Amino acid sequence: MTAPTLPSRFDPAEIEARWQRHWEAQRCFQAPERPQGPRFVLPHPPPNVTGVLTLGHMLGDTVRDTLARWHRMRGEATLWFPGLDHAGLATQVEVRRRLQKQGIRLEDLPREQVLAHVEAWKREHEARILEQIRAGGFSVDWSRYRYTMDDGAVRATRKVFVELYERGLIYRGERIVNWDPRLRTAVSDLEVEHAEEPADLLYVRYPWADGAPGGLLVATVRPETVFGDVAVAVHPEDPRHREALGRQVLVPLTGRSVPVIADPGVDREFGNGALKVTPRHDPLDFEIARRHPELAQPPSILSDDGHLEGDWVPSPYRGLDRDEARVTVSEALRAGGFVDRTERIVHSVGRSERSKAVIEPRLSRQWFVKVRELAPPVVAAVRAGTIRIHPPRWDLTFFRWMEALQDWCISRQVAWGHAIPVYYCAACAHEMAAESPPVGCPKCGASRLTQDPDVLDTWFTSWLWPFLALGWPEETSDLAHYYPTSVLVTGRDIMFFWVARMMMAGFAFRGAAPFSDVYFTGMLRDEQGRRMSKHLGNSPDPLDVVRNRGADAMRFALLFPNPVDQDGPFGEGTLDGARNFLTKLWNLVRFALPYLPEGSSPAAPPPLTTGSSLEDRWVVSALGRTLEQVDASLSAFEFTKAAGALYEFLWHDLADRYVEVAKEALSGQRGEAASREARATLLFVLDQLLRALHPMVPHVTEELWHALPHEGETLALAAWPRASEVRRDPEAEVAFEVVWDAIRTFRNLRAESKVPAGERPDAAVLPTGAEERGLLERELATVRRLARLGELCLLGSAAERPPSPTRSVTAHGEFFLLRPATVESGEAVERERERLTALLERTRARLADPGFRARAPPEVVAETEAKVRDLEDRLRRLADTVGEAP
Repeated sequence: MTAPTLPSRFDPAEIEARWQRHWEAQRCFQAPERPQGPRFVLPHPPPNVTGVLTLGHMLGDTVRDTLARWHRMRGEATLWFPGLDHAGLATQVEVRRRLQKQGIRLEDLPREQVLAHVEAWKREHEARILEQIRAGGFSVDWSRYRYTMDDGAVRATRKVFVELYERGLIYRGERIVNWDPRLRTAVSDLEVEHAEEPADLLYVRYPWADGAPGGLLVATVRPETVFGDVAVAVHPEDPRHREALGRQVLVPLTGRSVPVIADPGVDREFGNGALKVTPRHDPLDFEIARRHPELAQPPSILSDDGHLEGDWVPSPYRGLDRDEARVTVSEALRAGGFVDRTERIVHSVGRSERSKAVIEPRLSRQWFVKVRELAPPVVAAVRAGTIRIHPPRWDLTFFRWMEALQDWCISRQVAWGHAIPVYYCAACAHEMAAESPPVGCPKCGASRLTQDPDVLDTWFTSWLWPFLALGWPEETSDLAHYYPTSVLVTGRDIMFFWVARMMMAGFAFRGAAPFSDVYFTGMLRDEQGRRMSKHLGNSPDPLDVVRNRGADAMRFALLFPNPVDQDGPFGEGTLDGARNFLTKLWNLVRFALPYLPEGSSPAAPPPLTTGSSLEDRWVVSALGRTLEQVDASLSAFEFTKAAGALYEFLWHDLADRYVEVAKEALSGQRGEAASREARATLLFVLDQLLRALHPMVPHVTEELWHALPHEGETLALAAWPRASEVRRDPEAEVAFEVVWDAIRTFRNLRAESKVPAGERPDAAVLPTGAEERGLLERELATVRRLARLGELCLLGSAAERPPSPTRSVTAHGEFFLLRPATVESGEAVERERERLTALLERTRARLADPGFRARAPPEVVAETEAKVRDLEDRLRRLADTVGEAP
């Protein structure tokens, strides 16, 4: 496929769509069935079908695509397999909201209709998600697309459940769970969001059951749960309540008597140091009750939708919603004289991540996995470096969580999800787990079996993803060739939801780590530092960004200049910078094309010698240095540093320096031999640069590569540039810096002295030493041309300094601008000094901002520091110009 003639204006819309169609039609990203040699495998975190992808998803996919294209161009068999997650509970929540807007209650529908609505939602949002992935130009292998509810996923999920059940690692038990009364289902600890909220702390007096005056003062923010109390507990070492131990108190509003017990779990500093024990509705109370089996076993006092119920609840309060009940019970306690005082406090409240309802701790019979028994090989692998976490600062967080594992509640009381493969015999009550529905009871032979009504937590399927997506439980060719995978790129917010559990599953069911490296991206924020969210309206649809700015601009803005592994801003400013960079690249190739007539040979390393021009030797050597930096950065998962190295080379080395210096040679003004060498050098450097940039900005680089003389059908499958094969010339790099320092210094002197563009003032330079003198002598014409000077004189060490010069001193010499009469002075110089002073103050303020130093890449900080030094030097020179002390 050949790119059309490059238009003057870079317009990504047509280019990106065309190359995406080409790559997909040519199956450029389909991994071989039987790979030979090195392999690189990326599992694509299957996005939830709950909605559309966000810019956060685009960040992860951009990092993944950078890795995938880099390894593919290095000749490795590269597989990036995509997929979609059914997201059981979360998807049902979204469907429930949609139905509510239509005046329909999901709870009133039969299961079949609920599932039909969910399937309709899935089809609609799946299409949108796939459109977004394609629009980003991400090089996934669509032939290996999987879904966590497809037939293979069903088999894998059931197999894992049955195996763990038979090993005694899955059990059903009664425990306090996080109950969402709005969705009427249990949710995991990781699906609960905690925040500080205000509340009334009531000090309630529990009267002595023997009629003695007074009573025991208990502080609570949950007066509506008083009906489920079975005791009042105090700390055994609290002297305030020693006399109360063994006595009975009356539960207010009920007349029931309960004992005062001692338990070390009581916090003596909270309230009055006395705790009402409500075992079915508080995890601490539940543990206290387990340590005191003599206590009464209470019934549930709250229904699954959060209303007071049961025989222990007096009839006036039955049926009240818990929020309404809190108010009503508080008023009744006050009216009965039970409330001693009320304090307004702020405390931590857990809310369901899905419905935002306040979580109700509830004693419930659920299915659990004993994950603590699956953890040891995972911890050992991370400690040994078999699995490496990037950035390594997350190691400590990972280990802390692994040390505090609780059994994983995997059952959900919703319609959408994998059914729990457990069956109960109606005749003998035998319980069995089976991969396929059994036809009869293996114990008594009866045929009347019922299946457990719950479904599995979404993550119970997702934790199998690295091998499930490759065909497991079948022993497929993909599983044999592409497992274990190589790198998992994801957000740190699911480090425990998903990443750690995948590690456990990999060792438990495949006997090996599922990947060797984990890379955590940062979180995107807007330009005001706020986390991007739909609620704030600051998280645009990635498709809108692609339509308005282009996929490549979006991708580069996600990689640079804000470090990918840190939380950082993303907005119009970063998109402008990325678009300017791509326009610079576009214009650079357009500049080169007239010097590369049709029929020119494809790019090859130019035959440079010590007699070649300094700029040709220098730019090729600078290219080699840049490629080394890019390879080292990508190998270390430092994506922003890799992008920064390419940005600096393109913008500053190639466009600002080399092209300016080489224009004479390119145009033939130095002779045919110099012209051929310069053109060969420019073509080679552009070819290598486009290859190195391709993983980050694939569309524009593919377009420009095809516009240049080239070999091959597509840049996506071309060879990665090898730094070791690019000629390094340290002497040329040092020499060119001397020459460029002279050009830059004279340009600054011109600007400070307000020399009109058409003027060519004479100048002089006193080189620091013989080496600098020789270099400047050879490149004198280049310095004069690019600094727009008249005569340029090299002064001897004994020469007298020119009178009243505009002067600057650098490491390479002392530079003098011999100002003509037409040069402005006085007011113009003063205006320039004011401008430079204001700029210096702004730049210093930026450096003084701790946030800038924390977020900006090291090279950007170094560049800003250099800018301060340069501005200080220019102000000193201006002071010299008008004869003032600096």
